[in-house]
Amino acid sequence: MPRHDKLDTMHASVSRRAIVQWLPEGLLLAIFLFFALRKLGTFPAVWTDDGLFMIVAKMVAQGHGYTLPILSFNWPNPYILAVGPTLILPVALAMKLGGFSVAVARLPMVGYLLATLVVSYLYVHSVFGRNAARWNAALLISFSAFINTGKPVLGEIPGFFFLLLGFALLRLHRGWWPVVGAGISFGLAAVTKLPYALIFPVLGLTCLVVLFERKWDDVRRIIAITGTAALVFLAGAYWLGAFETGYFREIWLFALGGTGQADTRIYEPIFSRPTELFRMAYGHYVLVLLLAAIGWWKARERFGRIEHISIALLALLFAAYFLNNAGWYRHLLPSTLLLFLFLPLGARIVLGHRAATLLLLVIVALQGLWQYQYKGSSPSTSGRDAAQELMMHWQETTMIIKEPEVFFRLSENPHWLFFSEEMRDGSRRPPEIQKKMEETRCFPLLRRVSRDEFNFPSADATQVIGRYSLFPPPAGCPQ
Repeated sequence: MPRHDKLDTMHASVSRRAIVQWLPEGLLLAIFLFFALRKLGTFPAVWTDDGLFMIVAKMVAQGHGYTLPILSFNWPNPYILAVGPTLILPVALAMKLGGFSVAVARLPMVGYLLATLVVSYLYVHSVFGRNAARWNAALLISFSAFINTGKPVLGEIPGFFFLLLGFALLRLHRGWWPVVGAGISFGLAAVTKLPYALIFPVLGLTCLVVLFERKWDDVRRIIAITGTAALVFLAGAYWLGAFETGYFREIWLFALGGTGQADTRIYEPIFSRPTELFRMAYGHYVLVLLLAAIGWWKARERFGRIEHISIALLALLFAAYFLNNAGWYRHLLPSTLLLFLFLPLGARIVLGHRAATLLLLVIVALQGLWQYQYKGSSPSTSGRDAAQELMMHWQETTMIIKEPEVFFRLSENPHWLFFSEEMRDGSRRPPEIQKKMEETRCFPLLRRVSRDEFNFPSADATQVIGRYSLFPPPAGCPQ
């Protein structure tokens, strides 16, 4: 055989091996894109936080500044958001370039999802190898809470991306720049989503542990990481509204749980409603926790001391944060994602290679089926339908709109004002909003009624569409 034919045959063989070698990753990427992009503008349905953040991003894109419009008052850097510019500004840029739609607003979130997936794959690969990295990617992609919390404009996944990036940088033992990079990443995580500021007490506790162990190099590294993260967080404090007095009350609410509406049963800490913890999602978490704890202990020598201790403490603190809040699974999500790092190893230790492979296949398949069937998130298009109805038939009607999933989709109209449910608690609103509330108390109010109200509608309310109704001004207002 001629020499050039042999070379061609060798190149073809290498190419085939490369394709086969990377086929699982290619398949995982294809599945990720399917779940991340399907019905991007309508599933999951826009809800309160998602809508609020998109409204602020829309204001930025329209040139109104980093503000939340409340009753014609543009509230700058509103602290009730508890998210920062690393979430809002990429969405605003997407809207500026692609228009004001939910699908466009969510495109940067798909980017954050993909970036988180890549960093997680590389991180697990560096610790446990390629097979474990593939399993970790499969667990993430099939997990509805990861995809369907990551697609909306919410801070949990972007914050987790920066958090995990910080831990990944700590694995680069090349002088002090990875330490500084990790500090920057941890600071950005806290700026992106306020609960990720839990990294600060975690670093403090980790420092105490390594002090006790007399690991002085790790002590110096933790001090450098914490100092850098604190500087980054302080730099983002302006965007978080930290210079307003109400900001510290928000910190207090995050620390102690609740939303300032503790008189409503749904906002009570979930540990006071223990029967709700028997839901299947929490059984899934317990299984992951038990297996991951074994994997974490077995892998302790593969991690740096800072990583190993901090990841465990973060997983525990986020679980405690969830238990002390209203019971929304997205509060537990960071803990679950951290535990996924150790789940494949823990399963293999407990069950052996074959049984662990079977268990992981079952978990991935059930998670994927749950997500494929639109479980765990609402596919409702009622917010979009209500916005279309208002723009078609209610353009000249003055009203206050309480639902952010509707208001975000509307074009600018002086007859339409927005009022957030977050403002119901008087201690969480600035005085300018209180004044606007007094000025607009006689405006009709559009809101989404409860199922009971829908089944037994008020005689005074006018149905706009579906469960969205327009309520007249309160008694005593001129007709």
